[in-house]
Amino acid sequence: MTGSRGATLAVGIAAALLLVNSEAEASGFALREQSGSMLGQAFAGQNAYTNDPSVIFFNPAGMSALDGTQASAITSFIFPKNEFDDDGSTTTVGVLGTNEGGDAGVNAVVPALYGMTSFGDFRVGIGVNAPFGLKTEYDDDWIGRYAATTSRLKTINVNPVISYQVTDWFSVGGGAQIQKADARLTNAAFFGAAGDGQIELQADDIGFGLTAGALITPMDGTQIGIGFRSSVHHDLEGRAEVHIPGANTINTNAQADLDTPETVGLSLFQRITDRLSLVGTVEWTNWSRFDELRVEFDTGQPDNVTEENWEDSYFLALGANYQLSQKLLLRGGVAYDQTPVPDEFRTARVPDEDRYWLALGATYAFSEMISLDVGYTHIFIKQASIEETFEPVPTAPALTGTLQGEYENSVDIFVVQANVKF
Repeated sequence: MTGSRGATLAVGIAAALLLVNSEAEASGFALREQSGSMLGQAFAGQNAYTNDPSVIFFNPAGMSALDGTQASAITSFIFPKNEFDDDGSTTTVGVLGTNEGGDAGVNAVVPALYGMTSFGDFRVGIGVNAPFGLKTEYDDDWIGRYAATTSRLKTINVNPVISYQVTDWFSVGGGAQIQKADARLTNAAFFGAAGDGQIELQADDIGFGLTAGALITPMDGTQIGIGFRSSVHHDLEGRAEVHIPGANTINTNAQADLDTPETVGLSLFQRITDRLSLVGTVEWTNWSRFDELRVEFDTGQPDNVTEENWEDSYFLALGANYQLSQKLLLRGGVAYDQTPVPDEFRTARVPDEDRYWLALGATYAFSEMISLDVGYTHIFIKQASIEETFEPVPTAPALTGTLQGEYENSVDIFVVQANVKF
């Protein structure tokens, strides 16, 4: 195999892998675990619930409802399940085997930090979080190894923000996103009598975006929040490697564009009694940006283009808070998280389906300065059927086939959030 053909193979397969899903959190490849208090109510009210600085992520104008100097530190523990059940997968060369991949879900820890301080009618704050990410690992010899083995996407997002109290009932806020993305993707490649080799792509980039929001308080006990997070464009650049059994590794430079989707959320917080309040959220995500994924490489080969054809999706959530005592607040919520992946475009890399959230949480105030949030969410995911065709590749032009079966997926999430007021 020539270096040019090896580079084409590496980049071509990597192109189909950049937009992948860990089945660990929100639909697509988004991470919603940015707040312990919000997770405990299934993110109902996320743009209007202003109990702590984690509102920075969803609506920077929400800082106007907070006084003094405050900080929150969040740690989410994510336990996904992602299991494939084969139903007649085939290839023209008969090398798939019977291994169904094991549990491809990988446990993860997702941190986030927020802080803000007051200057008259202004609030200045910062958030550090991971709005997108994944990690999945199939067994090396599983049936779908030519489509995917290991996937890892990490993001680190720094979000400085400012808000201003325009009137007693209206505030606005905005800020910047400085986002680093880092991807590592692998899959097997068939080399005939030599056996299976490996394709590996590693690439990273720093991109920039915006956030904005408004908070409206039409009457005492009612808050309406609107939050916007822009798309962040990444020119992922790095190395593609083809590991050939018993031969040298072929290396080439690779580049692919990745645009994260923008989101618009509308939330309501409504106090019913001194103890009880209700919250709700409607959020739209512009996943239809992913109509295609185009990859370029430095070998003179034509661009590799993968059709994605994702669709815009909605997130709907309802929840409640109950002040059981002066120190203890209880909360809960339910949510519907729509998948952006059409059935006909579902792949082993993106076996996504609609999700249903069930969440419980609590806040305990140790003092006026220190409080602790805890939350638990179970995410029920619809069974995801797949019928993915293997396309011919330069190393094995006769290797075609179909990965056919169903995915059983679910997620459990635990979160702890510490809050301090100075």
